[in-house]
Amino acid sequence: MRESRSVNPNFGNLVKHLRRKRSMSLRQMTEATGISESYINRIENGFRICPSFPVIEKLATVLGVTPNLLLEVSSNNQESVVLLEELLYTNDFTLNGVKSVSPGTKELILNLLDLVNDVSWDKDTIIADIYEVIQVVNDLKQELSV
Repeated sequence: MRESRSVNPNFGNLVKHLRRKRSMSLRQMTEATGISESYINRIENGFRICPSFPVIEKLATVLGVTPNLLLEVSSNNQESVVLLEELLYTNDFTLNGVKSVSPGTKELILNLLDLVNDVSWDKDTIIADIYEVIQVVNDLKQELSV
């Protein structure tokens, strides 16, 4: 009997995110990888079991990431939930080619997410809310350009 290869639901979301970040259509992915549009679509929408290693290698190459990243995400089926703060501060990561995001940048990212979550967007406060979000976004952009 064949063993079922379960896949983390984040795997398909990551593939879709990376494809869109590269401004690639499903057709362009097919042309670049030789993998059918329907197969890629099923991966992105979580309707496929974990793809084989050769498929992961092709996807990784076209998406500009390592196969290890896709393998790690595909096999990580942890049930535990981690605070975003813990995730950001206990891991190094890159953002749009910035080598290693500084603790200050991590704090600004968290501030932006907290602000977006907290603003009310009421008609009486929407202008002030938008201004506050713009200020935090500007602070983040300045930090990233350093």
